[in-house]
Amino acid sequence: MRKHIKELVLSLLVIILAVLTTTYFYKETATNENNTTINTNIKSPKINKIEELKKKYDNNDIVGNISIDGTGIDEAILQSTDNDYYLSHDNYGNYDKYGSVFLDYRCTKDSKKLLIFGHSSIKIDTPFNNLENYYKKEYYLDHKYINLIIDNEERKYLIFSVYIEPKDFTYMNLNITDETYNKDLLKYKNKSLYNTNVDINNDDNILILQTCSNHPNYQKYENKYLLIIAKKVS
Repeated sequence: MRKHIKELVLSLLVIILAVLTTTYFYKETATNENNTTINTNIKSPKINKIEELKKKYDNNDIVGNISIDGTGIDEAILQSTDNDYYLSHDNYGNYDKYGSVFLDYRCTKDSKKLLIFGHSSIKIDTPFNNLENYYKKEYYLDHKYINLIIDNEERKYLIFSVYIEPKDFTYMNLNITDETYNKDLLKYKNKSLYNTNVDINNDDNILILQTCSNHPNYQKYENKYLLIIAKKVS
């Protein structure tokens, strides 16, 4: 009698295990009309983010997203065939003198140096207004990292230099050689308003954020840009 009870319990356990296994497998995969197995759980959040932004603004010029935790910056990145259009057009492509956040038209996701532009204004809330908080090292220490999605690739950058540039705009140059690149990196680091204690080298891919500076010490200059420069860390 005991033997029969043990066999019955064992049989029930086997049935329960089989049901649980089948249920789990069904959730993990689905089969299309051609009997091809599709993993239903493969759904990249970063890819969805860009597609959602394109649909939201009905604009295929959206190529990425930039965010900095705790700063309020979380913006779509656009790219046109020049660097003029999105200076004065919003994410929908409508005229707006305060423009959008956009990637230099010469850049691709594989560029060693990425240039991203956005307006800053003391008159109105614009996407890059909060970058001017980086004048203070205390703010930098709490907001060192930039999150970037570019062409469906998720990246993280560590800021290593913050400074205002009123004269030397060679940072816009994308014709990079090993010799000039190393000199440029050192120049960016040495110009920083404060020491970030971040090491840099010739192998680093970098990101430069540019916005107009409203710093009172630079008002005499016609052009003065705040540059936030970071290196790719993941």
